[in-house]
Amino acid sequence: MPDVTSLSALEEAPHAEVFDDPTPRTVRLRLEADERVPKHRHPESNVVLHVLSGAVELTLGDDTYDLEPGDVVRFDGDRDVSPYAVEDSTALVVFAPKTES
Repeated sequence: MPDVTSLSALEEAPHAEVFDDPTPRTVRLRLEADERVPKHRHPESNVVLHVLSGAVELTLGDDTYDLEPGDVVRFDGDRDVSPYAVEDSTALVVFAPKTES
């Protein structure tokens, strides 16, 4: 049976786990305007970030990307990442475990 949930029902901030099953880890990220998540890495994962609302400046390594609703970014979690909310923003983030090739 599929798991069905509503992102608006999640109350934790800035990170809310979407599902109880951690694989792949799925998080609703909610940031208030001018809020930044400090630079960090997720080395065991490939990451997909989908901006749902607001405006986000996403710093990946030395590059910065201006994201708006509907934008999707996929990147290796071994890169430094730091999202910054230009305005109140919500994104869905999926951390897919890396697999051996």
